[in-house]
Amino acid sequence: MDLELLKAKKLYAQGKTAKEIASALKKSLGTIYRWIKENKEEFEEARKLAGMTLDDVVDLLDETHKKILIEISKNPEQFKDPKTADALVKVASVVEKVTARSEKKKEQAKKEVEEERGVLIVDDIKEKKRTQDI
Repeated sequence: MDLELLKAKKLYAQGKTAKEIASALKKSLGTIYRWIKENKEEFEEARKLAGMTLDDVVDLLDETHKKILIEISKNPEQFKDPKTADALVKVASVVEKVTARSEKKKEQAKKEVEEERGVLIVDDIKEKKRTQDI
């Protein structure tokens, strides 16, 4: 796929209008509309993917993992197939890694909030002291 078309999809995924995309890529508005029309599914998929959160990905992977397990419970012989076993292990591994990344981001956000609150408390104490000194 053409690099400019990839850039157009990225901008479209960010919610940019056809006019904004044309301006950013220095292309005609007609060209952008043609690209969107000819690659409608890809453009829409890019927009959907851009809107997915890490939690959405975890939920989707978890659901996929459960579906594989249900299929195996219906037919345990399937688990003997190396491809099925490998797929199950890979999905489980990805779910574990994404969950760990999600937890790490949540902890980081929590830490940032706590640090900000600490700064605000220190600022409040300094302000009270200045007021009392006056």
